[in-house]
Amino acid sequence: MAANTTAKKTADTADELHPCECSKYDAVFPDELTEENLASGSYQVFETGCTATTKRQFAPGHDAKLKSALIKWGALGLDIRRTEGGVATSASADKHAARYAFAHMVTAGVKRAEAKAIERRRKAEERAAKKAAPKAKAPKKVTAKVGRWERTGTVEGDTFTYTDAKGATKTTTKFALIG
Repeated sequence: MAANTTAKKTADTADELHPCECSKYDAVFPDELTEENLASGSYQVFETGCTATTKRQFAPGHDAKLKSALIKWGALGLDIRRTEGGVATSASADKHAARYAFAHMVTAGVKRAEAKAIERRRKAEERAAKKAAPKAKAPKKVTAKVGRWERTGTVEGDTFTYTDAKGATKTTTKFALIG
């Protein structure tokens, strides 16, 4: 009799189990969804990797798994699809998340990730511009004879700029470089 009860519970449980909600989602690059690529199957699909079955909507912790996937895919601008009953529905991360309690977190996360990406691009552009810009070389200090005095200063073209004994900056075109 106990065996019959256990068998009945197992049968009931098997009927109630269904795939976790996060397993219904995937994402692809929008530009890869051409008719040629769809026909040949040459496009990259990102999935949550969930194979869990559960009595509830999500397996334990899988709501967070879906939330993080939606944020990541939304920030990358991927085409997010939800497949149920063989029908795939494409929408933005915000629209897919709207059916869950964590929708506001997905919206904020996507905005934050996009802002970070913009900041990273801006910094990379600044670094590239700084690297490409010609570096202004500091004029080399030289010693030259001005009149009967030896002075240390810089030469630009045919002009010698130096500081005299009183601390005043002077320029002259009449000088002789020393060694």
